[in-house]
Amino acid sequence: MQNWMALLPASKHEADDASAPTWRPLDVRPLGWWALQFTPRVAQLEEAVVLECHASERLFGGREALRGRLVKGAQAQGVAAWAFASNALAALCVARHHLTQGGTQADDADACPATHKAEPELNALPFTTLSALRPHAGTLARLGCRTLGDVSALPRGGLGRRFDAASLRALDQAYGRSPLPLSWLTLPAVFDERLELPGRVETAAALLHAARTLLQALCAWLAGQHAGVESFTLRWHHGLRRQEAHAGQHTVRLSNPTRDLDRLSQLLHEHLQRLTLAAPVEDISLRAEQIAPLVTHSHSLFPEQGGDQLTAHPDGLLTPAAQRAQKEALWTLLDRLSARLGPERVLAGQVHADHRLEHAQRWQAALHTPPGARDASADTRAGLSPWPQPSWLLPQPVPLTLLPDAQGQHEHPHYQGRLQWLAGPHRVEAGWWDNAQPDSACTRDYYLASSPGAGLLWVFRARHAGDTATPAWFLHGLFA
Repeated sequence: MQNWMALLPASKHEADDASAPTWRPLDVRPLGWWALQFTPRVAQLEEAVVLECHASERLFGGREALRGRLVKGAQAQGVAAWAFASNALAALCVARHHLTQGGTQADDADACPATHKAEPELNALPFTTLSALRPHAGTLARLGCRTLGDVSALPRGGLGRRFDAASLRALDQAYGRSPLPLSWLTLPAVFDERLELPGRVETAAALLHAARTLLQALCAWLAGQHAGVESFTLRWHHGLRRQEAHAGQHTVRLSNPTRDLDRLSQLLHEHLQRLTLAAPVEDISLRAEQIAPLVTHSHSLFPEQGGDQLTAHPDGLLTPAAQRAQKEALWTLLDRLSARLGPERVLAGQVHADHRLEHAQRWQAALHTPPGARDASADTRAGLSPWPQPSWLLPQPVPLTLLPDAQGQHEHPHYQGRLQWLAGPHRVEAGWWDNAQPDSACTRDYYLASSPGAGLLWVFRARHAGDTATPAWFLHGLFA
């Protein structure tokens, strides 16, 4: 048995509302893109989006669980009314009736109704919910018809002769007596949408209200792709009524892929506040430059105390959900700092496979990290030396003082006291292949030493020192 859902977007029926943004597009494609994350059988039927979700019920935990996700997500997308039925046109008629009754209530999201049976439900609906019968509303009213059941009870022969064939065909399709051909919606390969503004915008910060509409469409497209955006470009165009049009653009980069509308809007707001327009803007466009698959996390079997909320409690980060929330908060902070201070001033360390400690980590802009660099860093750490590494590496090795022992025969390194060897030597011979930096070649023996005043130290002895006056022992790092 098929299970159809019809979605009526609010923009189709609230465009005349003075409180709604005048640039809100009357386009149902973003709503269809969002629905593609649940089922590939999504189509546009007149002013609504319809989807068949029976085949996807098992993938989302059953019919009730899938309907709950659809309803809550549809409300977040600004849907004015929704309905379930056994076929697409019947679901659209029921949704239109809900809209005339004030729309679907928010409380209905928690109690998903069973699929409406086509015939009993349709019989009670006004016949105006079927758009093919609206041109004949006056004639049907004079015949005493008020509902679809009244129209369906009329003799088919007389109904076919008095009205056109499209009306009778639509009536049969609504009751499921004949098939309804639909053209399935597909995602565009690249997101690049343009929006014309109703008036000229003078400041960059004022573009955010219109850009949020494009961001919402972008998030819907990303949901259908099961992906998140890593960078996007906002373009604005000046003087479309002049002979020569001018344009500007700004690219926004993120520290990790996301499709969170609020986060994208806040980050774009930070960038727009620091831009100055050369001339008034008449239309804008948004293009997704880089996207990446977005990993979804499974819910815990048992309820987690605190959920995904960040708290100051010592055990507040023990749950996986809280740890993910901490990472999201850190990435959001990196995005905001990069927008305010500049990407070149917010750096992130990347581990590299090099036995020389001073070359084992490189700093680069956090937002310019190459794709997959974080995963590569994790793989690189597995190939590093198993020897202990100091937590504090000195900018330059510090020469150690050599003092003779009690017998005066041998000199021993000192740093806030005589050093005691705990481990070593660990020999490192590297850098000889680096032609760009010939001085980076090193041949050293590293030791883990203990100092009476400084604690654990990481020291090395330079091998093959040609000049006997050159210090041979150096302090390179300290352990916390």
